[in-house]
Amino acid sequence: METNDAMHRVLIVEDDRDYATRLSRNLSASGFTVTATEDAETALGKLAEERFDIVLTDIRLPGLSGLDLLDRVAEQVNAGEIEAPPVVVLTSINSVDTAVEAMRKGAADYLTKEATRDEIVLRLRNILDRAELASENKMLRRTLGRYEEFEEIVGASAWIKTLKDQIRQIAASDVAVLIQGPTGVGKELVARALHKASNRARGAFVEVNCAALPDENMFLSELFGHERGAFTGALARKRGQFELADGGTLFLDEIGELGPQAQARLLRAVETLQFNRLGSERPIRVNCRLLFATNKVLGEEVKAGRFREDLYYRINIYPIEVPPLRARPEDVPPLARFFGARFADKHHLAPAEFAPEALDTLRANPWPGNVRELRNVIERLAIRFAGRMVDEAALREVGLAGSAGPAGGAAVLPEGGIDLEEVERSLVVQALERTGWNQRQASALLGISVDRMNARVKKFNLTHPSWRVHR
Repeated sequence: METNDAMHRVLIVEDDRDYATRLSRNLSASGFTVTATEDAETALGKLAEERFDIVLTDIRLPGLSGLDLLDRVAEQVNAGEIEAPPVVVLTSINSVDTAVEAMRKGAADYLTKEATRDEIVLRLRNILDRAELASENKMLRRTLGRYEEFEEIVGASAWIKTLKDQIRQIAASDVAVLIQGPTGVGKELVARALHKASNRARGAFVEVNCAALPDENMFLSELFGHERGAFTGALARKRGQFELADGGTLFLDEIGELGPQAQARLLRAVETLQFNRLGSERPIRVNCRLLFATNKVLGEEVKAGRFREDLYYRINIYPIEVPPLRARPEDVPPLARFFGARFADKHHLAPAEFAPEALDTLRANPWPGNVRELRNVIERLAIRFAGRMVDEAALREVGLAGSAGPAGGAAVLPEGGIDLEEVERSLVVQALERTGWNQRQASALLGISVDRMNARVKKFNLTHPSWRVHR
């Protein structure tokens, strides 16, 4: 495994200034980024505030010893306060027994102070390689354990092709992305695809659902972390999700649900990638990619005074639109087959087959719950009709009626209800796409006046490169 030392940060804990200076100079010359402290208490503070890839500590230190430092690091790791870097103890050639005791306490290795520069660099690289491999294995286990959340973006529509092109185009950059679309369309899948295709794919993908944290203090604590005693119930230091995303990607879902205090704190962190834990005045700086998602039209939220305009422009550098499933019915059959195969494998069942008329009915269904609703229906079908043909009768058994009939016929309201405004927006967009974004022709398709079409274009904030002015 090839190691890039320039990316590795080393913390040296050594009270012998001459030795610490020499060791720092040698490691810096070999490409490492080095920070040195003279005691364990200061080192613990550094570990709480910054991320280091490896720690080199002397055994004998003023105050807490190197062995005490190992114990305290282990306690903080168990409490979730820090992410442990490997610790290497420095010792004299006559204190090897103490070094062995340190390894029993969790030290990764020990080095005598008489070791040459080349030996030290080689040992550190080997330790870092092992730590990196362990981290990759941990991430792989987590990925396999959450396989359902890593489904591919499936579909054959022009929407999906455009979506994949956008992901390929911007994945390698660190530009902030705002993913927009109704609930259940797969905004998280787009965020994960951006992360997996980026240069940060080996880092963490950290997700925060803003809608699940309605209390602003809870959100701020979850995002930025807190110090012990910062508020009632804060019994220990906690690292926030922003900090955990260092080196990877932070995905803030349902960003439109945040209140004004949280929006103000988030704006500063987004602008500087720097923040304070609750109860602390010491800034923490991170290096992560920021992705956002919302099911709201944030431009309208800004006009209504519910969302900060400065935050909106900061997160909306590159918007991606994920349309509702009803706007891309041609994606339904491949999604149905994909989910059918996935759930047959998950439940150890023979896969079901889909009759052509069943696929037609699925395609015609409005799917108010979008891909999430389709997925749930297909899972029920995969279980109930394993190894059999899914036909119209099978669909009725799981609560799906036939299609709404020919164009102009009466539509059937699904049992779960429908988002009427989203249906209207979808029909307007489909009419515009079918007519090459000509508003006059699209209005004729919908049976409305040009003025009413223009009003809907403004209402839904629709734009197209071919429009110099609304036609």
